Amino acid sequence: MLQRSKSVSISTLVVFTLTLVLISCSGGGASGTSSTPSTPTISSSGQSLGNKATSTSSQSANPASQPCPDTVQSPAHWDAIIPTQDGVSHVETVVCGYLTDSSTLQALVTVRYQGTGQLLDVYVFNDITSPNPIELLKLQSLYNGDARISTYNTLLTAEVDQDSSINAGKSDSEMTRDLFREFQWDGSAGTLVPVSFPGIFPDMTRFQAEDDQTLVNQGQDSWKLNAAAVALHMATDAHLLNWPADSRTAVVSGGGASDENAVVTVKNSSPPGDIIRVSLARLERNTNKGIWEVVSVTANGISITSPQSRDILASPLKVTGTGNAFEGVIGTVHVLDHAYAPIGHAQVTGATGNGATTFSTMVSYTTTFKGGKQDGVVVLYAANNAGSSSGAAVMIKELLG
Repeated sequence: MLQRSKSVSISTLVVFTLTLVLISCSGGGASGTSSTPSTPTISSSGQSLGNKATSTSSQSANPASQPCPDTVQSPAHWDAIIPTQDGVSHVETVVCGYLTDSSTLQALVTVRYQGTGQLLDVYVFNDITSPNPIELLKLQSLYNGDARISTYNTLLTAEVDQDSSINAGKSDSEMTRDLFREFQWDGSAGTLVPVSFPGIFPDMTRFQAEDDQTLVNQGQDSWKLNAAAVALHMATDAHLLNWPADSRTAVVSGGGASDENAVVTVKNSSPPGDIIRVSLARLERNTNKGIWEVVSVTANGISITSPQSRDILASPLKVTGTGNAFEGVIGTVHVLDHAYAPIGHAQVTGATGNGATTFSTMVSYTTTFKGGKQDGVVVLYAANNAGSSSGAAVMIKELLG
């Protein structure tokens, strides 16, 4: 969604402009009470944070889910089709929705296994009223898994990453779901494929963002309704910049009650007073208490020109960009996983000595989740030779393989 840039100012403009374009895609209602949201039109260049709200009510829990036809709505109907095993596994849920580009319904069927981890298999079927439905997708052995259809008519899954920074070393009862993934229909592939969520913070994934929206609707975490507050929380988060709590924000554009987008600057209260520029968009373009999501972070004097935002990456990763070198050093590049944990980094040195220069560096990273792709962030931290906290930074959202 965010395209290659040659300078920080151009990068910010392109990021912000394309966010505006992509969030205009039509689809299932973001917030209304309509019982039959339309099938979404999704740009081939990427997803958006959501679709235009069509009513004055705030986002409902899951308006994209549809009632299944009577003949297929019973879990028992699917036991023989999958099939399940008595005493070992059972169909847990059957939910229908518009998960492909067609106007016909698909069925999301989950199968739960007994035993440690309460493993979950996830199926998506087409031609659901046929005696032999067509299997479009099968995901197996999601540890303490969950699955649902998003407000954007995509498949969302949740599971435990047993080796993540959150769960490593914990017992089964202590582990929490921390890995959230999204799958979108790809007509050329004939299946649903992993995709990234545009947001960086406070939510790395759409699953988390929809859950957060529900909490805000219930009166919790009201700071997520304030664009400047979200930008400040991001800058002061210990996993990201860890700037002081008294860092200052200024709204450059948008951010009002009727705005769908915002640009906010945050100034580090520690010397030398670095400034970042934070672009945000509302989830589901919902201007009636829709939460704000950070979609990009830029800063003067540094940029990442490759990879592009929301690329699909593999290790080792080549990162190129621009920066200001001091004694040859521009800063460091970090790869953060789905839990904002650093899983790879490399020092960045200038190509032409001190001052404004370009760079190219290789970064190796190792993910704790081995079952597929996950959301992550690539961050360029500028060297800070005058203060105790991190300097300025550039952040781009990626899909890590």
